[in-house]
Amino acid sequence: MTQGREGHYEVAVGDRAIYLRVHGLASMNNCLCARDFIEHEMAGAHSFLIVDLADCTGMDSTFMGLMAGAATHRRENPPPAVAVVNATPSLKELLDGVGLTELLLVEDDAFDESGIEFVRLPDDGADEERLACVREAHESLVRVSASNERIFGPFLATLENEMKEKGLL
Repeated sequence: MTQGREGHYEVAVGDRAIYLRVHGLASMNNCLCARDFIEHEMAGAHSFLIVDLADCTGMDSTFMGLMAGAATHRRENPPPAVAVVNATPSLKELLDGVGLTELLLVEDDAFDESGIEFVRLPDDGADEERLACVREAHESLVRVSASNERIFGPFLATLENEMKEKGLL
């Protein structure tokens, strides 16, 4: 499935924060471009990510794992922070189900994005890269909560076997 049919992301870079706006479904099928943007920007001077879910129709565990990874990938001073804004009650429930409400700042107040210029991220790359992204995201979720090991452990084992069969591990 391509990004255009499923969902897409718009991004912006501010003085101290980066912004990721989700349109439609955020999933393993369109995760690579978001991961690459977050990693590139957070490797530099930016240590704060704001994820806007106002136009998000749903998210899977891979996308939630990307947010977990962004919040935990670098433990220097200051540690990176991730804020989620404009989340519906059902999206908050998904975040809570994997323990992310303990890790992320989930803001209930409306977020004013006026003056922020967003650009659309390009479509995702190769399937091999996407498999590695999915694996990393789920490993991040397992690190967040012990209960996630029980939930995602079998999936990770199957994914690793698939990656070994394809010569990716």
